[in-house]
Amino acid sequence: MRKYFHFILICAVYYNCTTNRAELVLLGTVHDPVENFNADSLYNILTKIKPDLILFEVDSSFFTKAFEFKKTWDSNENVATIRYMNNFEVDIRPYEFTGRNKYRIKIGSRPTDNKATQLLDSLYSNNLLSPLDEKTYNDYLRVNDSLISRAYLGANSFNSLKTDRIAQKRQGYQYKKLLDIMRNYPIFQNTYYIKHTGDSICYLEGYKKAAEFWDLRNQTMANNIFHFIREYKGKKIVVLNGFFHRYYLNAIIRPKQNELNFTVKEFYDY
Repeated sequence: MRKYFHFILICAVYYNCTTNRAELVLLGTVHDPVENFNADSLYNILTKIKPDLILFEVDSSFFTKAFEFKKTWDSNENVATIRYMNNFEVDIRPYEFTGRNKYRIKIGSRPTDNKATQLLDSLYSNNLLSPLDEKTYNDYLRVNDSLISRAYLGANSFNSLKTDRIAQKRQGYQYKKLLDIMRNYPIFQNTYYIKHTGDSICYLEGYKKAAEFWDLRNQTMANNIFHFIREYKGKKIVVLNGFFHRYYLNAIIRPKQNELNFTVKEFYDY
């Protein structure tokens, strides 16, 4: 009798866990309308998933205390989300790194990262890189073009493992291999950007800080997503993210599915 009772208890626990399991869709997006993907495309995807919660790639400064948008803009995500909010019951929450742009300016990674990239491109264009560094930079451009081209093929294309692998490779080039190239040329250590505080930062250090922030930003976003998984137990959650982030978020989030009782799904599973 006791064994039977234990069996029933285990079944009940298992049933509760499987039926009260949250669903999480890491929905990669393109921010501006392109061929084969626009606000209508995103809205149609949302209507198929029917989420209880949409996590939006901004921080809390974009929302009122009632979690309504303080302003609207023409991004695919904003237009589609507001349209969905007007037609269906759904919660919207921010999950971005708080004060992302101000933080980057404060630490000196912006606009130094762009200036360093422009300088590196100039060295490449004028044949001033070593043969090995020139090949690395050329490989980066090739991978970058390959990733960008995926954005024009529709949501199925940039929500795929193939695109995730290309994005991971592209970001590895941008924040590791290009940084290694810059270390080989003193001009990146000897060229400075003057911040609004009057402090200066060399291009190499600014680019290094940008690389570190890429990791910090994605890790923060993932931790914020975990917070909402715990808060919205058993609910259907859509995480809108520029598709460059998908590989990073997937790597952090998928291993936690059993621990936090949720399942990662693709939008085309619905």
